Amino acid sequence: MTFKNIHITVLAVLTCTLTQNVHADGLADLQQALAKLDGSHSVSGVLSVTFTESRGDGKDKKLKTGAIKSTLSESIEGLDIRYSKNVLTQIAQENLIKINNEEADTPALNGAEILSASSLIPILSSAQTILDIIAKGKFTTESNIDYLDKQVRVLDFDLPLESFIDDKKTRGYVNKFNGSYKILINDEGIPIETRMSYSGKGSAYIFFSMSAESETTSQFQIKGTRLVRVNKTVESNSTSTFNERTYSGRWALELQ
Repeated sequence: MTFKNIHITVLAVLTCTLTQNVHADGLADLQQALAKLDGSHSVSGVLSVTFTESRGDGKDKKLKTGAIKSTLSESIEGLDIRYSKNVLTQIAQENLIKINNEEADTPALNGAEILSASSLIPILSSAQTILDIIAKGKFTTESNIDYLDKQVRVLDFDLPLESFIDDKKTRGYVNKFNGSYKILINDEGIPIETRMSYSGKGSAYIFFSMSAESETTSQFQIKGTRLVRVNKTVESNSTSTFNERTYSGRWALELQ
């Protein structure tokens, strides 16, 4: 082998190694990408929220549903949420139904009750939310998977109990817990999907015990300088000494 050939071979190996190192640091790519998505551009869309919640079993089983649609927009002037006249009429009718029958299922009213600034801002400006979550977690591994016929990187984090339960007293009742957060990123480090899950068991006093598990999957799109959550699905269930609960919900945003 000539000196020239050796030089070319060494250069190729170094180039390959450097390229692998660049793409291997997915966490740095993610953090840099999120830092650029400051949400300075205006954004608007139509949000549809549906959920089904079941509590108890047998003749004591109670079903609660939610179904509502609203128009969201956020700009330098702030956050705006609007309901159509038909939705407002339905909410008014369900309020009257609730007065006469407190056990009645009121989908529009139930849906409206969970739409607040704290639940809507993470939809329209998701970058900071992701940064806040990983700041509490512990980065563990990076891997590659096939996603929609493409290779994407997956960053895995372990999440503490504090990421899911704010109340310190309630956390004291938890005996076993496992929380995880997976972020699927593209070549630029931009999140395209996140998968958050937890499972745990706990007890209070002698007579009360509980187990619960949940999984939340979200997909994202870029709109100007914003990372926008366009879809979120939640599946959860819990069992306690006195009750059983299952929940299935979806939040879908159609950008305008």
